[in-house]
Amino acid sequence: MTLITRQISIEDKAAWQILYLGYLKFYDSEPIERSTELVWQRLTTEDPQIHGLVAELDGVVVGITHFHYQLSTWTHSFHCYLEDLYVSEEARGKGVASALIAEVKKLAIEHKCSELFWITKESNAVARKLYDKVSTKSDFVRYEIMLEE
Repeated sequence: MTLITRQISIEDKAAWQILYLGYLKFYDSEPIERSTELVWQRLTTEDPQIHGLVAELDGVVVGITHFHYQLSTWTHSFHCYLEDLYVSEEARGKGVASALIAEVKKLAIEHKCSELFWITKESNAVARKLYDKVSTKSDFVRYEIMLEE
């Protein structure tokens, strides 16, 4: 079994889209074609607004992650927000998510970030087992107001 993580590329679109739509389905979100295409453009533009990685298991793309850097009012550095992480069902339990998180962490350190963070649903028990091993659970509570376009 060969597992590699790498920067997303234009050639990954078909595999990425399958995984991204699986991610949306996991979170009970209906895909909007225009929004999906916008995410893809933001990931693959020459100067990406959102950074993306894929994980390949034996040459097949089986995992994706999206992240971006944001300024912090609390430090002199950036924070790295790991926004999306998804691994195909057949590749789960093979270290794919751990490898993607490790690669994002490496890139965040190279970018001189002082923090890497993400959120997940409280009910996402399988992923939270991993997250509890590789990170510290925050005591912050997230609030949100959904805004219409």
